[in-house]
Amino acid sequence: MAAEPLARQRGGAGAALLPWRPAPAWRGVEILPELIGLAYQGASEAQPWFALAERLRHLLGARNVVITLLHRAQQHGDIHVVSQEVGDEIDWELAERIWRERFAHIEQLQPEAVAPGQVVEFGPADVEPACAEFFAALGLGQCLRSCFAEPGGMRCWLDVLRGPHSPSPRFGEEEVALLHSLAPHLAHALGLYARLQRQEAERAVYAGSLEHLQLGCLLLDGEARSLALNRTAEALLARHGGVELLNGRLQLRDKSLQRQFEQAISRALVQRQKPAGGGLGELLRVPASNGALLGLLVVPTPRQDYFQGRQVPSLSLYLVELSEPDGAGGRGSGYPPELIAQLFALTRQEARLVACLADGQSISEAAVQMGIAVTAARNYSKNIYAKLGLKGQTDLVRMLCRSSVLLRREGH
Repeated sequence: MAAEPLARQRGGAGAALLPWRPAPAWRGVEILPELIGLAYQGASEAQPWFALAERLRHLLGARNVVITLLHRAQQHGDIHVVSQEVGDEIDWELAERIWRERFAHIEQLQPEAVAPGQVVEFGPADVEPACAEFFAALGLGQCLRSCFAEPGGMRCWLDVLRGPHSPSPRFGEEEVALLHSLAPHLAHALGLYARLQRQEAERAVYAGSLEHLQLGCLLLDGEARSLALNRTAEALLARHGGVELLNGRLQLRDKSLQRQFEQAISRALVQRQKPAGGGLGELLRVPASNGALLGLLVVPTPRQDYFQGRQVPSLSLYLVELSEPDGAGGRGSGYPPELIAQLFALTRQEARLVACLADGQSISEAAVQMGIAVTAARNYSKNIYAKLGLKGQTDLVRMLCRSSVLLRREGH
């Protein structure tokens, strides 16, 4: 393939598109392995690639290094990770708003103008005078911009910005070559980051589903120590004495039940190592000290052949409240009437009656709670059964049980 020209201008006085050149014998050759490591490390950082941005800022004598994780051309702001000089008092959010209002039409300043793998340099001399004055007010000179992308469509940009009075205001071939050499590694790291983010989104959805079902879940490692637990599990353990986490292990106050629990764990760990793996798990009924009855299911997790170490999830524990504590007074089903009305196309009063009947109340008891006559409640119930094609209260409760996952309100 023929080499590109050293600099290709966009629209006359646009940014210089800088071609790839082999990295010269420069300190970049020595520093590149470190930067590659930071590129892959950045996929799992709380602020993605912040450590890389910091290192590049010091290495290249930059005022700022900005990584744009999300560019929204039609909205008010992008998502950035920024490394900047200590004591920098510039309001960069305000600066971005001004840029969007006054200078977003300038092509060479638009991130979309730089394609994945390209490296572009531009500065005050490449833009209109008003924009150059804006650069000067922010203390910005030349910008070296590159773009990296992953197959799923996520595209990010790396900007290295020097001050106008930098000892080396323009970027040299060595620095351009360094960004070119780093670009493919950033693209691979971005692919890892996108995969991690998708997995985190899936985990949050599934965790939310368990919370919605009021199902406590704990993940244990191969030594039966807790790796993670959801909010429902935390609430159940806090609410019921006799079942608690001590030093990362679930402990039952009843010694006989504790032995059964430990045996169930041992069998589940053995089952996990078998070629078929999995299994239905083992169920335990656990009376809490406050009179509540809890159900506990011990299940081996699917075996992952290439995942080893102390943090491997080996067992899942599912914890559910089967009965309420003594003196709880009956919290009821917790089905919100407004959701019942939406799901079954009922009136507000009909939905209120359904919620009462789902709690096991009789027609008379429901009428008292709703403040209506018993005859009115009976008429509502007939309308409900006719609308839903049901024969009576037993069928109604059965339908609500099947619909419980859709009728849970957050916090119930």
